[in-house]
Amino acid sequence: MDEYARRGRLWGLVFAGAYLAYLVPAGYQLLVTSHLVAIGALALFVAGYVWYWLRLAYERELPLATIALLVGMCAIATGITLWNNDWLALFTYCVVVAAASSWNRRQALAVTMPVLALTLALALLTHAPLSGWPYALGGAALAALSLIGVGFLLETNFQLRQAREEVGRLAVAEERLRFARDLHDLLGHSLSVIVLKSELAGRLGEADPARAAHEIRDVERVAREALREVREAVAGYRQRGLSQELESARVTLDAAGIEARLDNVAGGLPTPVDSTLAWALREGVTNVIRHSRAAHAEVHVVRADGQVELELLDDGVGCQDCGDGNGLRGLRERVAAREGTVAAGDRPGGGFRLAVRLPLRETPQCVPAATA
Repeated sequence: MDEYARRGRLWGLVFAGAYLAYLVPAGYQLLVTSHLVAIGALALFVAGYVWYWLRLAYERELPLATIALLVGMCAIATGITLWNNDWLALFTYCVVVAAASSWNRRQALAVTMPVLALTLALALLTHAPLSGWPYALGGAALAALSLIGVGFLLETNFQLRQAREEVGRLAVAEERLRFARDLHDLLGHSLSVIVLKSELAGRLGEADPARAAHEIRDVERVAREALREVREAVAGYRQRGLSQELESARVTLDAAGIEARLDNVAGGLPTPVDSTLAWALREGVTNVIRHSRAAHAEVHVVRADGQVELELLDDGVGCQDCGDGNGLRGLRERVAAREGTVAAGDRPGGGFRLAVRLPLRETPQCVPAATA
């Protein structure tokens, strides 16, 4: 089961169980007066109610079991109410079970309305005092509307989580496609030239050795150039600039339902610094969408004292048992190659903070072998 749905149902169990406190005074009166049949019926009613919420905490739908349980609870509540109309409020618990029987609003209403109609019929049949109608009938109707509304919110949140996860998957797929296109553009022409010149050198090997040697040197030159371009692509030098990445982050976060605030006051940056920050921003935004469950995110880019800092903040769940994954490890390596620093961790007020600080100069240290 989805972790969030499980937690929601467990909290539902807590609140539903708390409502049983209203039965304590009346149950105590039954014990004092020793109405054994009524006591047994009430105990069976409460057991069915608790069983339902225990099952609902671990299963999403209980269509057949719910209907059978609801019929039994209504039968017990009807019998007790016919014996004493002061027990008409038992139907509030029946209505709660009916309203929670499905997160589909129409189905929940279809099950709830007959229970409310039965409650009204018994109130008329037993001549229940009008002073108790707001508590019994009004409380039952309010409970039904509340549970149906909660079900609608749960279903909406479930759909939003699915949409957010899908946006994250699409962002990863788009990045893979972009990288594949870059590699195709880089290597397609170069490899074609290498193949043609190699074939030509093979044909000229005996007839014109000097021309063949020249073609082989061209093959070596083209291969070295292709290797350099591939290394630059892998190192992130051919990615989009920071301004483009900021706009992309705004669109992506909006699509994921995350309110974004982007603030860039750093001005123009050296190309290597700009591209490294752009790569860090894309990695950070991807993590926000896929893992944070945040509602708001902020990006600040500022420069001071010969350095520029990119800070990404969110109000999500923070870092739960996460060490340096591949993305964060790769980010630290790339930033360290430019003598920069990376700070990542939970915020004191909740959420996660990623800060990347780089010196404003063009020449990096030796790039780690992992990024070459």
